[in-house]
Amino acid sequence: MKKGILFLAAVLFLTSCSEKTYLTGSLMNVIKENQLPLNKIQFYNDNPVNLERELNASDANVKSGKIVIVNGKSINQIALVEQTPGVLVKEANNQLLVSFEEGGNESKSLHFAPVPGNGGESFYQLVDENGSPTFSRLSYDGNKYLMYSTKKVRLMIMKSTFSGQQISRKKMSGNRVK
Repeated sequence: MKKGILFLAAVLFLTSCSEKTYLTGSLMNVIKENQLPLNKIQFYNDNPVNLERELNASDANVKSGKIVIVNGKSINQIALVEQTPGVLVKEANNQLLVSFEEGGNESKSLHFAPVPGNGGESFYQLVDENGSPTFSRLSYDGNKYLMYSTKKVRLMIMKSTFSGQQISRKKMSGNRVK
């Protein structure tokens, strides 16, 4: 547990320029070791995502997003802008289902799972419902959408999530030969 707290302190120190830090596999281990409830943690996405699907003429009932007409076709678009707050809906199969809409449920959630990144650390990144980080379509609100994003989309959390932890510090004064 002391190693976990030291690791957490090091992560927070190294990323002290920002209020948020990436949710990594190591950080998730610290969260679980300290029994912090995931449903009380505020999540954020680090990059924007656009979801888009073409509507059939009979599919006039749009639940989420907005309708755009392109070349006579109706297109349903849903935008997730950078740094949108989200909440955990469910944790299953090493995936976090996070909703970025008020009153969101499992069908209105995006899947995030640990994906290896640079330096061997894993980051909680947007994946499809099967856990694959390489995809072009996502299930959302009962429909399949094409996903448009120029970058990987990863989860971030507020550093203040850990501000309730008590860390006792002491400086060794040294010991001289007499």
